[in-house]
Amino acid sequence: MEQVVEKGICFRLGSERYVHPISTVKEVLSYQSPAPVPGAREGVEGMIDVRGNMVTVLYGTHLLNLDPAECEEEGHIIVLDLPTGYFGIRVEAVERVMDLPENNDTHGLEYRDHDCIQGTIQHDNELYILVEFNDYCSGLD
Repeated sequence: MEQVVEKGICFRLGSERYVHPISTVKEVLSYQSPAPVPGAREGVEGMIDVRGNMVTVLYGTHLLNLDPAECEEEGHIIVLDLPTGYFGIRVEAVERVMDLPENNDTHGLEYRDHDCIQGTIQHDNELYILVEFNDYCSGLD
């Protein structure tokens, strides 16, 4: 039996399920339309105010190189609390919190070369793609 080192938040985009370590997740919000930011880089949807904190909202489909047409209405924002600020990741649905095993299978994702993807986790006969958006978000100006 693998030792659990932390928990992850499970979310869905299109037909795939993802899990992100919960250590930097501040909260999960129902989707609210962000105010556009003129001149923002591609993938930035806009900004929202969450209890006096400005949160930059990013499209989850853009971060994971997914076709937005393959996803239903994106209904939640996962807010990350990072040293560089607050970032929201717009996802289709947040499903649950699960334990992350110490060792994750990192094979089988060669078709999607992306810095945010860390590997895969098999849990309850479901495949979850382990992602970590912290470095990407911290690199935004």
